[in-house]
Amino acid sequence: MTLITRSSFNGTGELKSGEKIMILKKYVWVDEAGKVAETTDNQLPKAWRKGKLIGVKGHEVSEAQAKEWGLGKATKAKAPVEDKSK
Repeated sequence: MTLITRSSFNGTGELKSGEKIMILKKYVWVDEAGKVAETTDNQLPKAWRKGKLIGVKGHEVSEAQAKEWGLGKATKAKAPVEDKSK
């Protein structure tokens, strides 16, 4: 059951849940051990015997689900190294 309040309803028939949506750019697979891999084509990743397709290119998944799968990991940018030779 979902409780809808005035602050969560935006007037256009949609709820503002604050949940961000991510569109998959690749096919997402999971193997029996729980390892997640992405492929650009709709083929099982190489060296895998069995796997299950859990996400299709172009589908929307919540940011929480993508984080659970290990997708969209942010990499930290390195600070530029100062040239000390001058």
